[in-house]
Amino acid sequence: MDVELGEDVLTEILARLPCRSLARFQCVSTSWRRIISSDYLRRRLPLITSGVLYHGGSSGGGAGDGAKRAYTYACAPDGGGGGGVAEAGDMGFFPCHDASTIIDGCNGLLLYYASRPAVFHVVSPTTRRWAALPAPRARTLLSVLAFDPCASPRYRVVCFTGWLPRGATIEVFDSERGAWRGHEVDFGIDTDAMTATMHYFGGALHVLAYSGHVVRVDLDTMACAVTALPAPVSCRARAGHCRGRLRFASSDGARLRIWELQDAGAGEWALKHEIGAGDVVPGGSSQAITFLFMTFHPEREVVYLWSPWKLLAFDMVERRVEEWAFGSEKEGAHLIQIWLFPFSRHLANALA
Repeated sequence: MDVELGEDVLTEILARLPCRSLARFQCVSTSWRRIISSDYLRRRLPLITSGVLYHGGSSGGGAGDGAKRAYTYACAPDGGGGGGVAEAGDMGFFPCHDASTIIDGCNGLLLYYASRPAVFHVVSPTTRRWAALPAPRARTLLSVLAFDPCASPRYRVVCFTGWLPRGATIEVFDSERGAWRGHEVDFGIDTDAMTATMHYFGGALHVLAYSGHVVRVDLDTMACAVTALPAPVSCRARAGHCRGRLRFASSDGARLRIWELQDAGAGEWALKHEIGAGDVVPGGSSQAITFLFMTFHPEREVVYLWSPWKLLAFDMVERRVEEWAFGSEKEGAHLIQIWLFPFSRHLANALA
């Protein structure tokens, strides 16, 4: 007997499936594609947690014993909801994995670079697709990947190719055009003040600058805007977005402070939260506890902290911690970057 499932029942079933299955099931029929692409189902799905790890320990026995391991990718398709976070060791679908190095990532896409020959690849571990980019015209000094899975399947690779006294020459690869385009940008402050700490959101790069500024670079117009920060920039400082607002995280080693930009024109910030070692581990000694800020949750008052070999999610309203293991002390794994992003049809269609 044939049974036709109603959309409500089908949505309940689809909401319980892994994201890779959802990406494949869009091809079943037009009605399934419409349901999977709907905002209602997207809101029902947990966020995908993914990150890049650096292994500083031994790579194993044999000739490579004691050698440094390359950057690797890890992913929690269930959003990390208590199921643990596993290293993604099945990158064999990407033929250049062993010959390339991960140099950046953004919301589920990874940017690989191989020097011989010099070539960039953009890879989606979720859909197991990849694309080789044509070589940029100039030598690359710094490269950044820009991708918003909530907006479109379009991605861009930004390569800084030269430094000017108060700006830079850059080349941008746009997946919609399939080609590189050169630009010259004026940061509005001395280039020597710019750091390599960048965050992509809403079509723009947000770059931290010493001693206390953030520079917004619009990737469509290449216009730059400088905003003063409420605290100096250090190696532990990070910028990010929560609920569409720019936030700034700064740590003095003992406490983590979170500010939110209230008025970009006036440069007005508000202190939202403070976190100490005792909040993360009640009763623990601040000298014995180390943690680094990694990222903001895009929708909730939650921050993600890295304590050796563990990723901690700290709810700043409930003042409680959840944790997932990324590696082990023996492996010597260190978390470099992390992203939280929703499954969407744009993520499924990227690199299609």
